[in-house]
Formats: sequence, C-alpha cells, structure tokens
Amino acid sequence: MDETTPKRRRFLEGISVGGGMLLAGCTDQLDLGGESGTAAQADDDASVGSVAAIANVDQKALQEEQVALQEELQNGNITQEEAQEEFAEIREEYLNEAIDALTGTVAETSGADVDEEYRSFGAVVVSGEPAALLSLVNAESVRALVSTADVEESVGTETETQG
Repeated sequence: MDETTPKRRRFLEGISVGGGMLLAGCTDQLDLGGESGTAAQADDDASVGSVAAIANVDQKALQEEQVALQEELQNGNITQEEAQEEFAEIREEYLNEAIDALTGTVAETSGADVDEEYRSFGAVVVSGEPAALLSLVNAESVRALVSTADVEESVGTETETQG
C-alpha cells in the first residue's frame, strides 16, 4: 500500500463530514448560506440543525471475537447456527456500548441533543447549534457525521425488508 492511501481516505472522510455539516445547517457558521449573518441569526430555527452521528464501534475487538468464534466452529465446539447467534449477540453488545458512549459525548456537548437512536445501525440523530455539531467531528466516540436523511432512508429500507 502506498503512502497516499491513508491521505486519500482521510480526505474522503473530510468530504463526507463536510457534506454532513452542510446538510446539518452549519453553513450559517461558515457564512456560506447565502444570507447575511444577521438575517440568518434572526430566525432561531435557522441556527439549529441536525446530523446523524455514527458510533465508533471497536472494530478490531469485534473482529477478534469473530475470529475466536470461527476457531470454535472449526474445532467443532459449536455449530454454524450457534456461531451466528453468538456473533449477533456480541455485535449488539458492541453497538450498545458504542451508542452509550456516543450519547454520553453528546450529553456533555453544550448546545447539542440526541433526538433519535438507531441502535441496530449504530447511529443517533443529533440536533443543536452548528458549533456544537461541528465539535462532534473530533470526538472519539464519533466515527462519522452523515446526513440524517441517509440514516432514516436506511432505517426505512430495513423496515420494508423485514415487513
């Protein structure tokens, strides 16, 4: 792997975060919204946005759990079905821990609130002041910020598939 690959990934992550911020209404913070700052600030609703925050799940630990289960399966200690069920439980535990950490981070962030939790997707919808939403970008418990519509669309698709 060459040295540009991590830089390219970081750049692409930055683009997705930037797009999420634009969708969250953070253009007022950067004065990119097309309105003058005073006109945008006059309307309180315009200064509150929302964004979906994706929880930072410990992927390395989750993969280690999966490898351990695969070894158990290969050794004949468990069946394929048991391995799948156990991995689903382990994945859910990791997701719940990550969501709890994420909601804790948001609770500690002045000017931001969790509106909705999508635990099975590892995401929460956060609303608040643009500066508060921007501050979440560097939080350890946040893997990425994405459009709320993207998460809600994924939830809708999953609901239709199950129904």
